[in-house]
This record gives sequence, structure tokens and C-alpha cells, in this order.
Amino acid sequence: MRSLGMPRTLAATLLLVALAAPAGRLALAKPSYVEPSKPFSKLVKAKSRAFSGKTPIPVPLITWGGDVATVLANGGRETAAGSIFAAEGLKLALNREDDFVKQVESYLSGETPYLRGTLGMINMASEALSADAGARPVAVYQMTWSTGGDALVVRGDIKKASDLKGKTIALQQYGPHVDYMDTILRDAGISWSEVGVRWLKELTLPGYDTAGSAVDPASAFREDKTIDAAFVIIPDALALTSGGTVGTGAEDSVKGARILLSTKTASRVIADIYAVRKDYLEKNRGDVEKFVRGLLKAQEKLADLVKRKSSNQTEYQQMLGNAADLLFDTPQATSDVEGLIADCTFVGASGNVSFFADPKELRSFSKLTETIQKSLVEQKFLTAAKGLDSAGWDWASLMGGTAVAPKKEEKRFDTQKVEKKLAQQAPGATPSEALFSFEIYFKPNQDDFSAAEYKKDFDRALELSRTYAGAILQIVGHTDPMKYLRARKDGQPEATVMQLAQSAKNLSLARANSVRKSLIEYAQGQAVSVDSSQFVVTGAGVDQPKHSSPASEAEWRDNMRVVFQLINVEAELESFAPLN
Repeated sequence: MRSLGMPRTLAATLLLVALAAPAGRLALAKPSYVEPSKPFSKLVKAKSRAFSGKTPIPVPLITWGGDVATVLANGGRETAAGSIFAAEGLKLALNREDDFVKQVESYLSGETPYLRGTLGMINMASEALSADAGARPVAVYQMTWSTGGDALVVRGDIKKASDLKGKTIALQQYGPHVDYMDTILRDAGISWSEVGVRWLKELTLPGYDTAGSAVDPASAFREDKTIDAAFVIIPDALALTSGGTVGTGAEDSVKGARILLSTKTASRVIADIYAVRKDYLEKNRGDVEKFVRGLLKAQEKLADLVKRKSSNQTEYQQMLGNAADLLFDTPQATSDVEGLIADCTFVGASGNVSFFADPKELRSFSKLTETIQKSLVEQKFLTAAKGLDSAGWDWASLMGGTAVAPKKEEKRFDTQKVEKKLAQQAPGATPSEALFSFEIYFKPNQDDFSAAEYKKDFDRALELSRTYAGAILQIVGHTDPMKYLRARKDGQPEATVMQLAQSAKNLSLARANSVRKSLIEYAQGQAVSVDSSQFVVTGAGVDQPKHSSPASEAEWRDNMRVVFQLINVEAELESFAPLN
């Protein structure tokens, strides 16, 4: 659960609203749409001042799973004796600030040297913070990837990303979903001008009285039938869709609402990071190193606590209680903290090396920053791309001389079981059933697919697979049906006709396997880390021709193709036999 503007448990908030609502349904609320200030810098009124130097040093948190490790490192609100940060010689005061504009102003005015947000949010603030060179943010640490905490909920006939064209989408202004939406639209070949955006002030139902207005995307989606889709946090997505299935319309769900995809699928889109003022880093680089090292140690300790919770309940519950107190204002909200942890993936030292220092990483800090800022300029949140700096850590030195290699992808799926399951589910899954799809073509009798010829297509396939690392990239081979059709038309024996169909199927499967092999070899040759188990093959044979009766050479060649299609499997992970 990601919360920017909800300083209490979701359950408690919903209860308060439900007490004033008709039985079985939250109160009807008229959506209150807003127009974001553009550029973002217009919102920021504070003047830049160097950090005041106060101790303990204020460090912001937001209500997110990655921040649980920060609380653990500090031992509570202020650095506790015996804590990880205390052992590093730090004295910090943690403060949750889910209002990003307030956080930016505190940072700019010198109240804190640290800034906490998603990479997209910090890029949005980069222009406002770069007017003064000393305040320019420097990214120092990646905490997590969102891997389930954020979702796109849709209604109606939206079954794939390209169906969003012409639709109206509810989205929080200045929040973590702006670049999430941009990623999906871009990968679907849709421009922002081809969708309608209804902006909302809050990310989720806030703790304050909204005076009968819907101020968040989930509430707007619920009350305004002209909204076709909404970017929401996962608790809202589950409520809208009757627990992640299809909304029945009962209680707080919306009839027909479904999760099109969450960050369980789009698992390399939303990165949560810490940044620090440039002038502070230059004067206090050693202290910032201690901060980063402490966070890395806390991630490891948190993972160990979760793993051993059944045998170490006292320490585990203390950790949950401390985090709940800081993130939800009550130490009793331990189940909410567990939900936060489940919604994200901590990247650790190797993940930080991949993110900041691996030039071959397709979803790296520098590449994402370039893409995000380009989009923010197009949307006028920035007047110009400003770039974003990173600390350039010597990770081995920071980790006490321990060499740290970029993170290698582990196999996530049992490829053979996935292929079998897909074949059983839909003997010919079509691009209309995929989140994203594109095609490559081949010549008659071609069985080799070299990277030299298909580099652009392989690059796109790898980018999609890396961005949507929780999905399956299915490679479907097709063959032209002319020989099969002629045999049937000529009245040849059924056995002969079926043999031709099977031969075509075998040939299409062989071609799909050849493409998969070439794609993986290309990735390896480029030193790009991929999960090979994510790539599965299917031979469609003559079952799904583009043109059932080709009337020209062009149509005949159109049928000879291999289709890459990204299949969303997050709702059926067990059926697809994940390995971890």
C-alpha cells in the first residue's frame, strides 16, 4: 500500500467514512477534479537555504514498505541506542511527510538535507531544486521497486493497454503514478493527447473531511461513470474489484471493474529512492555513506526478521509496532505494515549497483531519468530537462571492502509448465488478449533470426520484458496457410490435410524457438540481464492467419510472422508455476 496523504490505516479511514454512509455502500461523493500547476516549480514557494545543521538530523519518510527498513535502522522515531544507525554514529529524527510539496519546501528551506520519493516525483521537483546549485538533489540510494503496491483499474471493454486510447483516466497530480501512466501509454503507442486525464488532489481516501467530495482516483472512478480507468494503490484496487477479481457492484466495488495490470506485472516502473542536497553531500559525504550503509544493513535485517518471524515473534512484532507508529500513527496497525512490505521488493546492494552503475541495465537510474524528464517536459511539469545526479558511490568501499556485483535475474517461472498452461488455456492466444504485442516477419523457408537483422525488435522485446518483469513474454510462431488451404480445397484425404496442419504447427514452433534462442543470445552478448524463464514459445501453425485467404503476395507474406505478446499472469501465478 502506497500512501501519500493518508496518515492512518486504510481500515480505520474506511470505517470513519462508512459510519456516515448508507448501509453496504460508502457515501456518494461528487468528484472534485483539479488542474495541476505547471510547471511544478510554480508550487514551491520556499527560498533555498543550506541545511540548518540541527541535530538530530530530520529525515523524511513516506508511507511505503521501503520505509519500514528505515524505521528499523533507526530503532524508532529518534535514533535508539543499539540501533543500526546508532552503530554508524548517526543521530536522526524520522518524520513521515506524505505531502510531497511540503517535503520539497522543507528540503529547499534547509530544514532537512534529505528528500524521499519515487524517482518520478523527485524528477518532477528537479527544476524547482536546481535553481540553486547547492540544493540540487543527488540520488544516493534506491530502496525498492513497487511490485504489487500500485495498480491500473479499468472498466468496460478495456482488455489491453492499447484499448486506453480515447479513454478517460483518473490520476493523482504530482504523485507516483504519473510516470507509471506514461510508461504504459508509451509502450502501447499512445500519446497523452489521445487520452483524457482527470486529475485528483489525493492518491487515496484522505484522513480529513472532504466535505462530500471525491478527491482521489478510486473515489472518482466509483462515482463518475465517465471515468474508464484509474491509477490507484492496491487496497483501493482490491476494493473496486471485489478482492482482485471482477467488481460485482456490491459494497464498495464497481460492477465490471478489473485490474488491468499492477506493479506485480509492471515491476520495474516505480523506483523509490532517497536524494540529498548537493551542498550537504559535498561537506558530509561520510555521514551520507553511513546513512546508505545503515539502510542496506537494515534491509538485510528486515529480510531476516520476516524469514524467522515464527521463531522470533518478540523482535518481529516490535519492528512492526515501531513502523506502524511512525507510518500509521498507531502501533496497532501491524497488519498494514506487513501489507506494505509485501507490496515492494528491496533491491539491496547488488540492486543499487545495477540501478546506478550498470551501463547495460535497461531500467537504470540514468535511463529512467532521461525518459521521465522527457515526458515531464512534454506534459509541461518541467520547462526543460535538468537531468539528475547520483552520488557515484564506490560500493565496494561503502560496504567495507566487499565487492558488489550487479544483480543477476533469477528464474521466476517454470518455462515448460507455463507453455503447457498457455496451450491449454487458449490454443491460440491472440494479440487481442495480450497487454502489449508486436510482430516480426520472415521470408519463406527462413529458420534463422539474426540479431543483425532484428536488433530493433529484440531491443523492444528486452525492454518490455525488463519493464514488465512479472509478466510472460510469449513468442508465437505463425505460418502461411496456403498449402493447407489448397489441400482442403482440392479434396485431399483428411489425414493428408491434418498432416499438413501438424507440419505447419511444428514449423511455426521451431521458428518461435529459433527467435527465443536468438533473443537470449543477443541479450547475453549485450550483457543485458534477463530472466530467460520469462520467454515462452507457442506454435500457432495455420490456426491464426492474418489473412485467412491471402489475395496478394503482400497478404501471403503478412501471414509469415512471429508475434511477441506480453501476457499478464499476476492473477494466476500459481497456475503458471512460479519458481519463487
